Amino acid sequence: MSLALYLDDCAFSHELKQLLLEAGHDVETPFDVHPPLSGEDDAVHFAHAKAVGRVILTLNPRDFKELHNQNPDHPGILAVYQDNDPTKDMSYRQIVKAIANLEGTGVTIAGGFWSLNAYRW
Repeated sequence: MSLALYLDDCAFSHELKQLLLEAGHDVETPFDVHPPLSGEDDAVHFAHAKAVGRVILTLNPRDFKELHNQNPDHPGILAVYQDNDPTKDMSYRQIVKAIANLEGTGVTIAGGFWSLNAYRW
């Protein structure tokens, strides 16, 4: 299965985008949007992803959890919690694997706020 993903500013990296593409996902970043959304508020990223039907991938769970609580009608939010400790934080490969693990459960991603840390196996 593949997802239409939107990487917000804090999740954007060329390496992560490439790994997600290799895993079969359709990936859009703030730089791909015209005009670019880089540097915009989280609410702008949320509104864009919702408008174009993309699941948000973020490393900024707190702000997007609030947006989700205010408006749970969206394509889904995949959140990665970080401890700012390289020995504990998820690598890009682990993030891609966690997405596959989540998809493999058969849950409906739309409308949900999913912590990918829980799918790290």
